[in-house]
Amino acid sequence: MVETLKYLSLRNRLSNRLLLLTIGFVMLAEVLIYVPSIAGFRLNWLEERLGAAQIAILAIEAAPDYMVGEKLSWELLNSAGVVAIVRKKDDNRELVLGTDKPLNVEARYDIRDTNWWTLVHDAFEAMWHTHPHSRLIEVTGYTSDESMDFLQIIFDEELLCHALYQYSRNVLLVSIIISLMTAALVYVTLSLLLVRPVRKITDSMISFREAPEDTRRQFTPEDRQDEIGVVMKELAMMQDEVRRALNQKTHLANLGIAVSKINHDLRNILASAQLVSDHLSTLKDPTVQKLTPRFVSAVDRAIRLCENTLAYGRAELEKPRLEQVALRPVIDDVAISLGLPEDGPVKILNHLPAALTLSADPDQLFRVFLNLGRNAVQALEQARLNKGEITVSGQTEDSTIVIDFCDNGPGIPARIQEKLFQPFHGSSNGGAGLGLAIAREIIEAHGGRITLTDSGPDGTCFRIELPAG
Repeated sequence: MVETLKYLSLRNRLSNRLLLLTIGFVMLAEVLIYVPSIAGFRLNWLEERLGAAQIAILAIEAAPDYMVGEKLSWELLNSAGVVAIVRKKDDNRELVLGTDKPLNVEARYDIRDTNWWTLVHDAFEAMWHTHPHSRLIEVTGYTSDESMDFLQIIFDEELLCHALYQYSRNVLLVSIIISLMTAALVYVTLSLLLVRPVRKITDSMISFREAPEDTRRQFTPEDRQDEIGVVMKELAMMQDEVRRALNQKTHLANLGIAVSKINHDLRNILASAQLVSDHLSTLKDPTVQKLTPRFVSAVDRAIRLCENTLAYGRAELEKPRLEQVALRPVIDDVAISLGLPEDGPVKILNHLPAALTLSADPDQLFRVFLNLGRNAVQALEQARLNKGEITVSGQTEDSTIVIDFCDNGPGIPARIQEKLFQPFHGSSNGGAGLGLAIAREIIEAHGGRITLTDSGPDGTCFRIELPAG
């Protein structure tokens, strides 16, 4: 990845793309400006020729009897850049300056009442015409002399084309200079404000990916108040959190290896202790009879904790084998497995409708309800209630089956509720805290969720939501 970033082609580098895009956008803007400006330049050029022709007419009118020599006539036409000048005055159209030879006028343009599109079309038509050529064109326009209706000039179109090309070349040069200067300024600005920080972030992410546990590669965010600054701060925080999580994961993995190594010997020791406890239960000594149940309970609890810990760390949840399952019989099987006597202090009230079914793995659902039932029974027995009840009810809401699993026990302490579904965070009944963690994994594997909806002095209630079908 580092080599790929290092040897990115010039085309693929972000900074070079920004530079090329800036130049392209500036040139595009210049083109959009050039189109109306070339039409305006042509109109101004023609109006200047009309103005020069009007000055030539004034010079003739100042001469005695309006007569000028051939040389002066040629000089006036040459200064105006035309070959003939025609004016209309008092409804009379007359040739003021020109030649006696017939003129072959190939195109005529009237700029008195023309629109913008026509001006643009005529300008580009003049530029795209085949050259060199000596086409004569006639242009009609107004003058500042109110005594004349209009003025017409006839000239070689090559003069206009040369002026248009020269103007276009100047615009192109100016556009290139402006685009390069603008692109350079934008490039430097974006490099400082955007490209350099993004490259710093990219380098940090690549470095972190190579060695996430290495604290020497800690990313230091810049003191910026914009979006880039927020990204830098969030990246630094994320790397710290990931680094801590990886360190914790490593510690837990090492702990798991250590626990697995002592598992065999620990279970042998506990098995021996269990045999001793069984032997102690046969003795008639009152003190032994009093202490033996506590000893047996402690040994059994230690064995269960060891087995659950190893099983949770070693096993992966199997993919659910879905089939149509009736929920009411599952709860009946759970009640039998819990071994609750009919006249005992704890009873399970199964209020699930007989027709309530869903697509699920029956063994995994049984495991979920058994864990919930075992926790509820232990809580009720510890509370020593005269009448403990575990109530299971359910119904279909839209496309979801909702199951409420409630008891009337003493409730779950608030300090445990926060991490109730996390493994090895304890439980209110002194267990390892694996039952609810396993239940959550199973329910989520079925596309549902399990939540603690209520817990207090009047009891605890869990809600399971599963897709119907």
